[in-house]
Amino acid sequence: MISLLYAHPYAHHARLEQMMLNAVQHWPGLELRDLYQLYPDFYIDVALEQKMLSHSKAIVLHYPMQWGLPPALLVQYLHKVFHYGWAYGKDASAEAVMSLKGKRFWLVTHAVAPQHELDPCYQQTMFTPLRQLALSCGMEWQQPLMLPELTDSTIATEAAELFRSGLEQLSAAIALD
Repeated sequence: MISLLYAHPYAHHARLEQMMLNAVQHWPGLELRDLYQLYPDFYIDVALEQKMLSHSKAIVLHYPMQWGLPPALLVQYLHKVFHYGWAYGKDASAEAVMSLKGKRFWLVTHAVAPQHELDPCYQQTMFTPLRQLALSCGMEWQQPLMLPELTDSTIATEAAELFRSGLEQLSAAIALD
């Protein structure tokens, strides 16, 4: 199973973003989790989310990028769900734990700001904290998919195709695991 964690604070206004999600919502083995719909009050059901992630072979974070940062609820989710003693570190009996070890970790995002966010040098530093999170949890970092700002339906259609293609590659890779 692939867990797709979608976090867009204004999803009801993101018509072009919705086109991308519609392109993959019936993907075999995909569990779509719209975080802002599930947790509008930011109170995350940590046990439920950990159970869902533990059954996944891949975790995909899909979100708009603004000022080089993911949305606040996604950051809250990562802090709460990927916590020490479950995702990495040691449990209460001092045994090493890595509940997410071996899972693939892929970021899919798009700029909602200037084109410099698409610069490869800028991207490399922008994704460093999430890459470190993945590596600390023993996950396999996948090259992020950074899409341009979704300004019209043509760009959104092309972005959806890139997203589908990336999911095909991810699905094929986990099928071989």
